[in-house]
Amino acid sequence: MYLKRIEIAGFKSFADKTVIDFENSVTAVVGPNGSGKSNITEAIRWVLGEQSAKSLRGGKMPDIIFAGSDTRKQLNIAEVTVILDNSDHYLPLEYNEISVTRRYRRTGESEFFINKQSCRLKDIQELFLDSGLGKESFSIISQGKVEAIFSSKPEDRRGIFEEAAGVLKYKQRKKKAEQKLFETEDNLSRVQDIIHELEEQLTPLAAQSEAAKEFLRLKETLTQTDVSLMVAEIKTAKKDWDNKQAQLGKFNLELGKLSESIQEQESILAKQRKENAQADRLIEKNQQVLLDLSEKLKQTEGQKDVLQERTKHTQKSSQEYQTSLAEAQKKVKHFEKLQESLLKEAAEKETEIQKAEANLIKTQQELEKYQKSTKELLAELRDQYVDLMQEQAAVGNELKYLERQYIQETAKSKQTLAKQSEVEASVDRLILQKEELTQKQAQLKSSLTETKEKLEMIQQNGKKFQEVLAKEQPKMYQLMNQVQQLRARQKSLQEIQENYFGFYQGVRLVLQHKQQLSGIVGAVAELIDVPADFTLAIETALGGAAQHVIVENEKDARQAITYLKQQRGGRATFLPLTTIKPRQLPAHILTQAAAVEGFIGIASEQVSYPDQIQTVVQNLLGTILLAKDLTSANAIAQTIRYQYRVVSLEGDVMNAGGSMTGGANKRGNQGSLFVQNQELKQLTSEFEEADKQLQAQEKKVQELQQETARLAEEQEVLRTRGEQLRFEEQEATNQLQNIINELERFEKEKQISTFETRELQQFIEDYEKQTNELKDKQTDLESQRQKIDEEIKSLSQESDQMEARRAQVQSQKAQEQADLAVLKEQFNHLQIQLRGARVQKAEATERQEAIEKQLATLTADFSDHEVTEESLEKQINELSAQRETLKAELAKAKEQRDRRQKEIDKLEAVLAERNREQKARLSEQSKLEVQKDRAEMILDNHLTYLQSEYQLTFEKASQDYQETTDIEDSRTKVSSLKEQIEKLGPVNLNSIEQYEQVSERHTFLATQRDDLLAAKNQLFETMDEMDDEVRTRFKEVFEAIRQEFKIVFPNMFGGGKAELVLTEPTDLLKTGIEIEVQPPGKKLQSLSLLSGGERALTAIALLFSIIRVCPVPFCILDEVEAALDEANVKRFGRYLSDFQDDTQFIVVTHRKGTMVAADVLYGVTMQESGVSKIVSVRMEDINEEAKINETKV
Repeated sequence: MYLKRIEIAGFKSFADKTVIDFENSVTAVVGPNGSGKSNITEAIRWVLGEQSAKSLRGGKMPDIIFAGSDTRKQLNIAEVTVILDNSDHYLPLEYNEISVTRRYRRTGESEFFINKQSCRLKDIQELFLDSGLGKESFSIISQGKVEAIFSSKPEDRRGIFEEAAGVLKYKQRKKKAEQKLFETEDNLSRVQDIIHELEEQLTPLAAQSEAAKEFLRLKETLTQTDVSLMVAEIKTAKKDWDNKQAQLGKFNLELGKLSESIQEQESILAKQRKENAQADRLIEKNQQVLLDLSEKLKQTEGQKDVLQERTKHTQKSSQEYQTSLAEAQKKVKHFEKLQESLLKEAAEKETEIQKAEANLIKTQQELEKYQKSTKELLAELRDQYVDLMQEQAAVGNELKYLERQYIQETAKSKQTLAKQSEVEASVDRLILQKEELTQKQAQLKSSLTETKEKLEMIQQNGKKFQEVLAKEQPKMYQLMNQVQQLRARQKSLQEIQENYFGFYQGVRLVLQHKQQLSGIVGAVAELIDVPADFTLAIETALGGAAQHVIVENEKDARQAITYLKQQRGGRATFLPLTTIKPRQLPAHILTQAAAVEGFIGIASEQVSYPDQIQTVVQNLLGTILLAKDLTSANAIAQTIRYQYRVVSLEGDVMNAGGSMTGGANKRGNQGSLFVQNQELKQLTSEFEEADKQLQAQEKKVQELQQETARLAEEQEVLRTRGEQLRFEEQEATNQLQNIINELERFEKEKQISTFETRELQQFIEDYEKQTNELKDKQTDLESQRQKIDEEIKSLSQESDQMEARRAQVQSQKAQEQADLAVLKEQFNHLQIQLRGARVQKAEATERQEAIEKQLATLTADFSDHEVTEESLEKQINELSAQRETLKAELAKAKEQRDRRQKEIDKLEAVLAERNREQKARLSEQSKLEVQKDRAEMILDNHLTYLQSEYQLTFEKASQDYQETTDIEDSRTKVSSLKEQIEKLGPVNLNSIEQYEQVSERHTFLATQRDDLLAAKNQLFETMDEMDDEVRTRFKEVFEAIRQEFKIVFPNMFGGGKAELVLTEPTDLLKTGIEIEVQPPGKKLQSLSLLSGGERALTAIALLFSIIRVCPVPFCILDEVEAALDEANVKRFGRYLSDFQDDTQFIVVTHRKGTMVAADVLYGVTMQESGVSKIVSVRMEDINEEAKINETKV
């Protein structure tokens, strides 16, 4: 792998997009100080994941974006892309070429890409982890980092060795394992807490379970006694209500006759009152009309008086306006004459001004001819003469310089031609050797490529199978967990059903022992299948009948009852199939109900059941109607006259007889026998489906595991074969590369020679062209000089005459300017007078028009007043006649109203007497109604209590329970049972099931705790394995670098010795590293006592030692050899050449020795201020720059 290309845009001084292509060899980047060379190094460090702005020589991250210059605005985005040749798959990606891009905006937003796919910074850092190419690795070394190797502590110095040893990934894995260990301990703590909490719940739940069982026993006895008592109470209340209803019927008949008589009298009285009220309204209306007429008459007479007064005022105003109009007309004529006079005078002045301005322009033109004095012109000509003499001297000097340069370039060309002949002979010899090795290398590469392709194909297949396996295994575990949960819930519900939890004690005992008893078919609730939407309605309709036990015949029922008595196991209701008869609704009732909106159907038709129990279902549900909601149920019950029960889907009931039952149970449907049956069926179906999926998934995972193992074996065989071919191919490549390097070196020399020859030819052409141009320029300059000399002589003679004429023209111009100013002032004054005359004329004209308009208005008003006055006089006469007629009609109507009022008073006296009689009878009726309502309320209370408490109708209770003969004794027994239940306190009826669930959960969590403990121990083992791996790798690599350092150091220094020493050899995870050196001719001493050059050379020796042990694809060295002398720089250059077979070097340098060792040169300049550019570099410039920098060092 090697660095193929870098693309920089907007990063620091690289404002424009810059692309640098690198060869897999030594590349040198050169340029003057401040040109931006090191920005290339920092761009590579930044794109590889550097996060510190200080490490990039900035204060904050926005400083890396181009900040602008004198000629350019600042940019808002920086972007760097490196393209790596990954054909050897050095990095763990499938691509042969990898591009890594980092983009930063001035707003603070960052973007990262691998092969143009968006990713995280973490992904880039992990890609280069332990590759030797990280942002802090030894692949990027600057002069500051060289100093850091010596100034840092021994413990900090081990970082570069860890990078070389490739142990950072193990340290990161250990860190992840530690994090996972923390999470495991946290999960373990939570599980322990839950287990402790469950253990605290188990003891009280056991006690609650026992209390719940006792509660159910007492509740069963209470139900038997209380329902029997209610049956007797309801019969007594019904009898009382029937008696009161009969008395009310008789009383209501008598009261009806009296009411008819009163209604007849009230009808006559109402008619009389209506006629009298109409008469009152008519009188009132006529009175109001009379008042309105009087008021209108008064208003009309007032209007007449006002109008007469206005007519007088109009006549007087008209005379005044006539006088004002005459004055306004006179003023308008005066201002018209004044305006004409002023316009004529202004035109004359304007003509005079135009003539004066024309004369002034002529004078100004003549004056400009003499504006410059002769002395000034002479001075200018003499200055031009001196400039021409100086320019002639400069052209002569330039001709001499070109002549000397021509002689030097001609001598250099002869040396270049001799060297070029020697190079061509060597090239021919090497080409023959190259062809032989190329053929051998091609054969090896073909075999290696074929092996690689097979390996890549198998690796891709293996990766695909692993990815699929990674996706499918969690699905399998998820299905396992789902099946376990469904199995546990199914088992819990099955146990509830098998033990008949939720049934009354007597029912449960019979069902549990139905094998010992004969003819037991089962309970109604377990034999009927109810759709989910009808669960609440059917459960309400059945009430307690849901727990009735169906038996074959009466004998079986008697046997079961005898068994319950013997066991003292409670009571139960039995339904013998031989005695139970079906019940059904009359056809007309069903027709009436079906016509009501919201009707659903008969309850028995909405459920499923075995044919064997059809008669029982028809008996229990055949006469019960179902409705959509309470409103619909109420409407249906009214339609069928409350003869049958109607139940809504929400469980509200319209009972036969008209009573209503409804509301909500606190527990909802929880514990419902029907809901339990539905849930068990659903769980069974879900369990079977999940189990089927699990079996299929387990088979799929097993097949994937087998195929993954087979592909792994094939990979290992191909990998071994590939390594052998790669070794053989590498040997051939190394030999071929040596020849290629020689050829490239000779080719470079040929290029330099060709370049120098071409440069010389260009120089000769430029020399001849520039010489001719300079000679032509000399001739032209001489001609100009002679011309100026003649002008100076001529101008000296005309000087006195020109000065006198200029003074005369200047005086004439001043007089003409004064005359023109006077004329303009007079013209402006006339314009002001003219504007005033126009304004006064406009005001007078406006005043005249306003007066004329007002006169026209007054004339029209006077005519209108005469017409209006005649109309008002006519209205006054008509209104007076209407008022007198209305007074006569009003007197007659009042007389008729008084006569009718006397008849109304007589009728009201008779009606009052009959109303008193009715009131007395209504009082007696009300008492009877209260007594009847009290009896009805008692009846409804008992029926409601029976329904809400036991979900029973009176008819059902009468059938299933025997009426008590001693009501008082039953009441005492009920109170006693309720006291016993109350003493039990709050009872958790779910505690039995809860106790079993909590116990099962406790067992499950205990198993989970054991699994977590095992995982914790496994994590500790993993962390120990990571530490062992780090120790082993670190020790091996450190020892290899140490031995190599002993060899490289004396080679670099030309003698001496060096040693790497561990500060804590027994603790390889934390030990620091000391560097002990002894330069030739000196004693062993610490690094701080070495000179700057010695320290730099030591660091470079250490770097080369590390690279020899752990080669990296490429290495960037930023002025690391700046402190070395010339001899050491040459050694440094030779080492670069030796290592370039395994490592690509990119060197930022000023030193000539390093440049000579480079295969490719790039120059960085700032042709535009503040903006770096990559340009071609001439060898002469490189040599010159190297000399300058060596002088600085």
